[in-house]
Parts: sequence; structure tokens; C-alpha cells
Amino acid sequence: MAPGVPKQLGVRLPENEEVARLLLEKHRSMLEKGLTDNLSLTLSTAYRNVCGAKEHIRTLKDLLKIKGVGPWVIRLVKESFPESSPDLFPPKIKAKGKKGKKTKRSEHSPDFVCSSSANMASQELIQLMSQEQIGCSSEVQTTGSAEFTSLDKDTDGLSNSILAMPPRLCNEKFLEAYEVVLVLDDRETFGSHGMRVVSNIHSKFRVPVEIKRLPVGDGIWIARHRRSRTEYVLDFIVERKGVTDLVSSIRDSRYKDQKLRLKKCGLRKLIYLVEGDPNALHASESVKTACLTTEILEGFDVQRTTGYPDTEKTYGHLTLSIIDYYSTNFSSRASTSRVCLTYDEFVKKCSDPKKLTVSDIFALQLMQVPHVTEETALAVTELYPTLLSLARAYSMLDGNTREQEQMLNKKSKMVNTGASRNIFKLVWSEG
Repeated sequence: MAPGVPKQLGVRLPENEEVARLLLEKHRSMLEKGLTDNLSLTLSTAYRNVCGAKEHIRTLKDLLKIKGVGPWVIRLVKESFPESSPDLFPPKIKAKGKKGKKTKRSEHSPDFVCSSSANMASQELIQLMSQEQIGCSSEVQTTGSAEFTSLDKDTDGLSNSILAMPPRLCNEKFLEAYEVVLVLDDRETFGSHGMRVVSNIHSKFRVPVEIKRLPVGDGIWIARHRRSRTEYVLDFIVERKGVTDLVSSIRDSRYKDQKLRLKKCGLRKLIYLVEGDPNALHASESVKTACLTTEILEGFDVQRTTGYPDTEKTYGHLTLSIIDYYSTNFSSRASTSRVCLTYDEFVKKCSDPKKLTVSDIFALQLMQVPHVTEETALAVTELYPTLLSLARAYSMLDGNTREQEQMLNKKSKMVNTGASRNIFKLVWSEG
């Protein structure tokens, strides 16, 4: 049954009427183009709670605090948000008892997510988004409940933004040459639903689903050649997290380690699937901030699902979208794109992180520093693979503290000024 047309509601505060109207218009326009029940319910909940809000929603940060509003809604309304460019910062306030001294604003780049800094990171992320200092693709490809940014978006900053393709012989068509198989990790937990989820995906979407022990991630897609049976790993990987597990992994640092391993696995399109309602948790702000950081700063596509049934639909729709992408682009791009890793190559490439190198350990240490994300840590270790090599670089600047603080920022655009300064303080702290 198609979602009904949303009705206009009364708005508790006149100041919020424009924001409420924006959400209602977005909802109605998306219904005309086709919108799933799940996404329609998300927009209805966000609209209803905005209408009932007791406080003035002045900024995107304020909007994010409304129950039912997550990263997807923020991205949807960001470009049209009233007063979004000039007035997204709260007014500067002088600290009490310190006349003439203005409170200092924190650096633009947010801290990497941890539960104790969630509110600060949320504010800085929204400020970054409002200033359009982070590119965020408005073009999305949607099939059913699965939505992800344009498939050819170059999330890794590489010159070749086209996704890898399996080999093509003569005038082969993709589905004539290959069968696409969804592969789920054998440790992927669906509770008591287990094999029923696998069976449901297979029966509802008519796609093969297999269970294997994956070296990284919870799901991948392979293209199996129909004659040679060689398996090529398509350029997509999913990490699935329940909201409760996500909070735990943020606290014990598994969150950072897992995303770093995904970044190094050799696949381009990284999908982070968050399952469950974060608003039911005390740490809901940490989850929302983690989703924003993962999507906006780290280049992942964040998918949100309500539970097992919604997750299996998302896996199915993603599979159909991937098949459609490769079917459409295989003939024209197979000769110029990177070649997909075989499954054995993928396993070999990903199995080694269990034996961490000195550079890997250094990157994980850097990610504990405020303002340092995975992207930043990897950029630093590309320049200076070890702590000793970075310390030597600082020593070459002959004690010029200002130059030392700015050194990494000047050498890589991936390292912002706050991260550059904080890393220097970590390495060169006195006492």
C-alpha cells in the first residue's frame, strides 16, 4: 500500500513554521517521485515532532536535536534550510565575569566520535555542513529502501573515480558472463531469524545469497563467471551495526579499528548499515554524531534500518541496484576501469591487518587525538609512516613552534589546522 499524502499540522511555535513547511513540501514532492513506506514514516515523524517542538529551531544543529531527525533528513533539507548560510552559528557571548574576553570557538574539524564529545562534534559537523566546506553529493540513486550516493563518486580522492569492473571478453554482456552473489559473513548475527533472513532475501529478490567467513565487513557482492567460475569482488562492502553494538564499539575503539580496516580493504564503495532506533538509547547523540562523521567526513554511505525485516530489504535492494549499475556500465567501462580483485586476492589483502604494521599502529594512535579522523591519520602515515619519522621532521624546523604546529596542515589538505596542532602537541609535548 502506497504511503498517504501527509496532512498539514498546526505548528506550536510560529518561529518554526518555515522549517515545518520545508519538511512537508519535501515529503510531498518525494511522494510524487516514489517513496518507500519506511522513508515516508521517517519524514512524517520528523515533521510531526518539528510541529510540536517547544524551542525555536534556528540552525541545523537545533533540527538534529529533534527526535526522529537523523543524518538523512539533515542532508535532505540542508540546501533549502532557512537562513542556512549566514546564521548557523549561535551568537557570540561574552563569558560572565570576564569583560572584554570573547569565548573561543573550537576548530572547524570535529573530534573523532566518542561519547564524551558527541555534542561538540555534532555542532562542529553542522557548522561545517552549513559553510559547505565539505562536499556532499545531492545526487542519490534509490531502489526501494536502499539509498546511496552516486555510485561513481570518488570517495577516496583517487583520480580514477569509476568503480572497478570484472574482466570482459569480446562483446559479453554483464549478466550473460557473470552471476552476482550476495555474500554474508558467517558471523553476521540475525538472532533467531538467522537463515530465514538469507532465505527471505533469496526468495523475495531472486538473487543468490551465500554464507562465507569474510576477512572484513559483514557483506560483499561477488561476480562469478558462469564458465570459468572465477569469483571477482565487486566494489562494494557493508559493515552492519546494531545501535547498541555501535555505542559499545565507540567506547572500546572497535569502531575506529573496523572502519580503518574497511578503508584499507581495496574496495571503493563503503556502506555502513546502522540497524535500530538510536532515539531509544541514552547515548542517542553519540549514534547520530557517529553517523554524521562516518558519512560526511569519512565518505561512507550510511544506511539506516529499523530492524531485521528492513535490513533484509536493504540488502535485497542494494543487490538489485548493484546488478543494475554493472549491467548498465559493463560494456562501456570494463576496458578503462580498474579490474576487480578476485575473491582470493581480496582475502589475502584483508587478512594481513591482523598482523599490524608499525604504520598501522601509529595510525590507530593518531586517531585517539582530537580532530583526527581515519582520513587524517592515513594522510599523516603516508607522509610519515612512524612516530620517529614525524618527530625528526619536527626537529628540522629548529624549534619554530608556529611552523611545527602548521607543518602537517601545509603538507596535506586532509589534515586541518586543529588536527595539525594537536598532533604536534602529542609528539612534541614538554614534560
